[in-house]
Amino acid sequence: MIKMGETYYILQSGSLSKVNESVVFQNQNEKSFLPIENIDEILVFGNLTITTPVLQLLSKKNIPVFLYSHYGWYISSIIPEDYLQSGYVITHQAAYYNNPDLRLKLARSFVLGAAKNMAKLCKRLRIGNLRVPVNEISKAVSISELMGIEGNIHIKYLELLDLKLPQDFKVISRSRMPPRNYINSMMSYLYSVLYGIIGSQIFSTHLSPSISFLHEPSERRSSLSLDIAEIFRPVFCDRVILKLINLKIMKKSDFIDDNGIYLNEAGKRKVLVAFEEKLRETVYVSSLRRKVSNKFLIRLEIYKVEKQIMENKQYKPYIMRD
Repeated sequence: MIKMGETYYILQSGSLSKVNESVVFQNQNEKSFLPIENIDEILVFGNLTITTPVLQLLSKKNIPVFLYSHYGWYISSIIPEDYLQSGYVITHQAAYYNNPDLRLKLARSFVLGAAKNMAKLCKRLRIGNLRVPVNEISKAVSISELMGIEGNIHIKYLELLDLKLPQDFKVISRSRMPPRNYINSMMSYLYSVLYGIIGSQIFSTHLSPSISFLHEPSERRSSLSLDIAEIFRPVFCDRVILKLINLKIMKKSDFIDDNGIYLNEAGKRKVLVAFEEKLRETVYVSSLRRKVSNKFLIRLEIYKVEKQIMENKQYKPYIMRD
């Protein structure tokens, strides 16, 4: 089990039980108390037994739990029932989804933001210019067309990233289930972690995580997380992965081959520590006239989406600085 800031990562199998007003994680090798007053979310990787009293206590404390397989595939989430959700907001969110023009407007913004952040990262790394097809994005007439444009941008982006990566850690091509090489393993794992963090931030707003705009709501329960993740994968995940590889922090010994390449526990810890450090970094937000953590920046992004839906205030995706 790893505590990082307000996030708990449970990497080993075991059980959660309630002792008085505390939660205890326990297995053959470890017994730890979770300070639930200071937890925002719990991410579980592997087999975990959770008792009903624990679920009641976590719900009372408004702590969501995100469940993953041992190798990092998202399975499901346990969300305290309708904590901040507003029927008024959700009906507007659903109406936005059901209006093809309004849905496309938001979906275009997600693709544009993702593309610009990929281009910014390439520029920062001095590995070439990634063309952002602004006109193609703005003129796309369907979600499938937008997804195709985003896919083509991502292919070019990965080709540029390979210019910065050592031979053993090149992407070559994106492979997911299963990941076929070291960097694909890191990407799949960290993208899933980001998905859970974003899901927790959505939980802290009035929006429903199940109503999305770029991705189809039928894909996952928290499909809105996938929309928001498009913006932040290059900003947080890819920067962390490139840093770990180029500084030679990641070793071949941090992976295992099990009908696919996966991070072992040591590798997971390296990735999670670096990711949490990135989330704790601060950035100045001009609208607030102060610095906020990168993690809170995600929540601000979701608030902007909510304002687009509720107040027709044009959503402008976060773009990292040069």
